[in-house]
Amino acid sequence: MKKKVLIVFKYLRANWNPYVIKKFSNYYETEHLYISEYKNKNFTEIVTDINKLIEQKNIQIVVFDIDYFKFINSFFIDKINSEKKILWTGDDFELHEMNAITASSCDIVLSHCPLSVLKYREKGYKAHVLHGVDGKINKSNHIKKEIDVLFFGYITPDRKEILDYIVKEGISLKNVGHEDHIVGLPKEELLKLISKSKIVLDLSKSKTSSVTSFTSENIYKFYYQMKGKVVEAGLNGAACVSEYSPGLELLFNEEEIPIFYTKEECVKILKKLLNNDELLSIYKNKFTSKACSLFEDKKTFEPVYNTIEKMNHKRVQLIKFPYWYLRIIAKQILLRNIKLSSLIKSILQFKLIFEVIKNSNFLIKLLIIFESIFNTFWYSFAFTLKHKR
Repeated sequence: MKKKVLIVFKYLRANWNPYVIKKFSNYYETEHLYISEYKNKNFTEIVTDINKLIEQKNIQIVVFDIDYFKFINSFFIDKINSEKKILWTGDDFELHEMNAITASSCDIVLSHCPLSVLKYREKGYKAHVLHGVDGKINKSNHIKKEIDVLFFGYITPDRKEILDYIVKEGISLKNVGHEDHIVGLPKEELLKLISKSKIVLDLSKSKTSSVTSFTSENIYKFYYQMKGKVVEAGLNGAACVSEYSPGLELLFNEEEIPIFYTKEECVKILKKLLNNDELLSIYKNKFTSKACSLFEDKKTFEPVYNTIEKMNHKRVQLIKFPYWYLRIIAKQILLRNIKLSSLIKSILQFKLIFEVIKNSNFLIKLLIIFESIFNTFWYSFAFTLKHKR
């Protein structure tokens, strides 16, 4: 009989959640839930409901989707009753130190990026690469390559500058990227476009403003991040030209993915490949062959499965939780479903705050208690007024 897994997602992402569920469903009976659906429940009520589900379904393993989501932190994970706990992060590049602290409550860490995996292993974690895109190989070699260069994904000002320059230099670019919080193309439609493309363009510079109050906030202008589009390009028969990223460098050489640093270098590589069909074919074949050997679902999940099935996992022990992380925990406990009508319930959550800070020094305890009192009343009024409007 298969063991049972519960995947705790932040919210529904149609282009991501189904593929995560599929990877685990090949090996386990898989349940899932979305924290976003617990709209009218506080921290304690959410934990209670999840633990009831775990008991009712006899779930042994819980996977936590934590990207850019401070509510799923070490304190929350500790409250969940399961035999084994797994942390999964896709975009670990910017919030690694925060995620690494959260990971101390888990047995295994999964990350899309091989560089992040090495950083977790450096700290003593059992960590593996596992991407969150469809790991199915598309072997349709008969599809006509009618698109010269394809770009998809989020368009930042920096990326727009590169894309505009490519068009200005006379290269035929199909740009199906999106700005702000607009959702991109449906996944099936996107995969068809990739299979019709000669080259997928990967732009790796990344930065987010969706999470605040963590240790490296507002220090670095950008990070070079390995992107999922590299995986999708390789599994669907397109060549890839990429902006530099160290994660990519760990997996591919420049005979498989040409790398650039500037927009001028990017255009030079694209023109060289598009003007030489034989050279483009060599790059494509080497790249897709390597990508299929690395990213096909069975190949990527078997090491994960073997690690999960090991009897004992020694968790990483922290010396202490830093002040900024304790602030995050306290705030997430209090702000869940906070409003004037439930002010008493919010105040009762303070017993959890005391539990969070019990091993801290007097000054940290004082600061967090004072801030928590202020947050309780301030956000109760603010959220109540917002809903009335």
